[in-house]
Amino acid sequence: MWNKGEGVVLKFGGTSVANPERIRAGAGRIADFFRSGLRVAVVVSAMGSTTNSLIALSGETSGGTPDRRELDQLLATGEQQSAALMAMELGRQGCPAVSFTGAQAGFLAEGPWGEGRILSVNPVRVEEACASGRVAVVTGFQAATASGDTITLGRGGSDLSAIALAGALGADSCRIFTDVDGVFSADPRKVPGALRIGRISWEECLEMTFLGAKVMQSRSIEMAERLELPLWVGSGEGEGTWIMGRTVDEAFRACAVVSDENIALLSAEGCGNGGCDVAEEFFLRGIHILAAAERGCPLFYIRRERLEEAAEICRRMSGKSPSVNPGAARVSVVGPGAGNHPEIGRAMLKVLGRLGAPAHLLTSSGLSVSCFVDEKDAQPALRALHAEFIEKKGGFQCA
Repeated sequence: MWNKGEGVVLKFGGTSVANPERIRAGAGRIADFFRSGLRVAVVVSAMGSTTNSLIALSGETSGGTPDRRELDQLLATGEQQSAALMAMELGRQGCPAVSFTGAQAGFLAEGPWGEGRILSVNPVRVEEACASGRVAVVTGFQAATASGDTITLGRGGSDLSAIALAGALGADSCRIFTDVDGVFSADPRKVPGALRIGRISWEECLEMTFLGAKVMQSRSIEMAERLELPLWVGSGEGEGTWIMGRTVDEAFRACAVVSDENIALLSAEGCGNGGCDVAEEFFLRGIHILAAAERGCPLFYIRRERLEEAAEICRRMSGKSPSVNPGAARVSVVGPGAGNHPEIGRAMLKVLGRLGAPAHLLTSSGLSVSCFVDEKDAQPALRALHAEFIEKKGGFQCA
């Protein structure tokens, strides 16, 4: 492992390596860290929309249902391109560099194809490269199984790769370079008045990402909190955001509002045992249940891209076709202690009521209050909730 202050792990997302010009710019940033005397390990995503293009290509050549093992083999090639190109460009800029796949960098994972879970990272070759005066460029998003197969770590898994590598190397922090200058109080593409957050706790950021904020993969924030690893997220052109520390006071402070429009509702008519059997099958297939309720039959809120698979499970188990609504969404207010303040939910329902946007289900946790709404209402609700909880002069007041 590195000594304290000896090295840094940098991660560059897909937009940061989308074309040769951006790869050159990213290599320039890496070179600055390298020339300052630090040991540098870099994790890269696939270039731009490469992953989406590969998924589309796999659908065209497999009749729409690619074998999930073979899909992992295919998708892993996207990051391999980026890593090799970044190493080449670093060499051109006078920084000796070598690229590694996830397996070569010592990543071991198991789990369903496309959703691998890291078991360990043994970065021997990365440490050797850095100790010999080279930059180690590692493919994100992928690992090897115990049998030597390539498995991917879920969408956004390059964030997880970078943080796990930083932990294994003993780095003091991990820096995530992206096209947005940090974490904002809402998606700035949807809410023009969104504010950059200078510092946010691991737990608050984890809640944001779990609820749909496109900051980082939620599992990566969970890993950072477990490792107590400070993260910096930004474009490199501004101050960015530090994700670190924990919230220790009891006062409610809304730090962000979040929308998730990738949700579907499935009504599992005819599935007995209160829906427990079908829920068990969902879990075995890696279909995440975001919320569940009972209104004459079991209701499940799930990710939209798994709707067809979930519906087929219900048909097989009950002999009936379930009712589905692919146009659901969730809007959330995030802040420490949110679920302990009933006035948060009351205020949210009032805002939605003024918009004529019915809330179909309200849920809460220690860090958030969420309402499931129709997809068409999500963005107006997001803007209105941001105005109420973030922009309101003096801030939202709890009793």
